[in-house]
Parts: sequence; structure tokens; C-alpha cells
Amino acid sequence: MATEDGGTPGKEQPQEAWARWAEAHQRLLERATEAQRVLLEATVRFIVGASAPAMLIRLVAFFLLHADMGLTPVQVGAAVGRTDRAMRTVQALSAYDMLDALWAELRRHRQPKLHPEHAGPIAKYLVDHPSATQAEVVAFIARALTIHVDVQTLARFFKAYGLGVLVDERRAGETEGKRPFASAPPITEAPSSCSPSRCS
Repeated sequence: MATEDGGTPGKEQPQEAWARWAEAHQRLLERATEAQRVLLEATVRFIVGASAPAMLIRLVAFFLLHADMGLTPVQVGAAVGRTDRAMRTVQALSAYDMLDALWAELRRHRQPKLHPEHAGPIAKYLVDHPSATQAEVVAFIARALTIHVDVQTLARFFKAYGLGVLVDERRAGETEGKRPFASAPPITEAPSSCSPSRCS
């Protein structure tokens, strides 16, 4: 639910955050040049408005400290909500070191390759290919969705979205190349419980 000014209840607005920050850091602002004040205000507003995650905050700090605008680690640390000691560490990094650190963190927090919107096409493939093996499903995903996954990733996805109900009863007992990951009893051909008028 949005408020009249377009914000969400309980979330501080960027202009409010800047007013509070400026009041708390008056001495720091008095010593800053006009250009530095503009950058500091833009930083505070951005971090609050974007709800910036830690990785993005470090990147913003890196740019500010290397923008040749004379901003100090104390100023940047205050703007991004980090200590000046942490900012001195960021300032000492080269661009390559910073990128390496960001890539390392991204690898630690990798997002899943398969998303909810992929469940439909995979389910359709399983219905259209009732005898498909795990390897064939992986190959379909690579071909049709251009996403490369391993069998363990596919197993987790099947479990999360209940796709195991599409297991072919004739192949459910096989071990080598079995139909992927039964997580529930297979679909039977029992009559539907809804009336034809509602189902059509």
C-alpha cells in the first residue's frame, strides 16, 4: 500500500533521510565543498531510496572514493552508513580488486537458475514426453530455455514445484535414467471431481 507521496508506510523517504542525515552531520557538511555536498546528498538519498544491499553500498563507496572529488573516508563512510576504517579498506582497493571481491560475493550468493515461470514449460514437456529421462529433461531445459542445470538442481526444482506428480507409472520403479524425481504419487486416470460444465 502506497502513501500519498508514493512511499510505503514505515519506510523513510529519501528527503526525510537526507534532512535527518544533514542535521546529524552539520560539521562534516560545513567542511565540504558545494560539489561534495551534492554527492553526499545524492548518496544518502540513493541508499535509502534504493534500499541498497551491502554489495551495492560498497560499490557506491568505491566510486565516491575514486571520483577525484576529494571526498574522505570519513565523509563517504557517514554517507553510506559505514565506518571510516571500512572506507579506508575500500579506498585501498584497485578497480580489479573491487571487481574480484564483488564477483566472489556474487558466486557465494548465486541466484537459482530455474525460476517459477519455468515450471510451466517443464511441466508441459513432461506431459508431452511421458517417458523422458532425467538427462532428456536437462537437455530440453538447455535447448528450450537456454539454462544449463545439473540433475541435483533439477531435483530441487521438481521438489519445490511438485513436478514429481508427472512421473510415468511404467518407469517409476526404474533406477537407471528414471523419470525425474517422484515427489508425490503419479497422476492417475481417475475421473475428475468437477462437473463437465465447470471444467469446460
